[in-house]
Amino acid sequence: RRASAEAAAAKAKAEAFGQFQDAAVVEMVLQRLPQVAEAVAQPLLEMRRVTLVGGSGDVGVAKIPSEILDLVTRLPGAVGAL
Repeated sequence: RRASAEAAAAKAKAEAFGQFQDAAVVEMVLQRLPQVAEAVAQPLLEMRRVTLVGGSGDVGVAKIPSEILDLVTRLPGAVGAL
């Protein structure tokens, strides 16, 4: 019974995706975005020390949040490429 219900739900979802392709993909990405952001940030919580190698432009701890934000904002494009 459970397998039949899951199969029916999967079929309904597949039909909905077929009808609303782009909107469905955008909605799925937006639903998962907080989880992706958490997964990207999680390793940073476990770090005890950060060593930054300088170069041109901004350097320092202040740059880390912008790097994370940049990574997360590139996610929809990466998902689209898949």
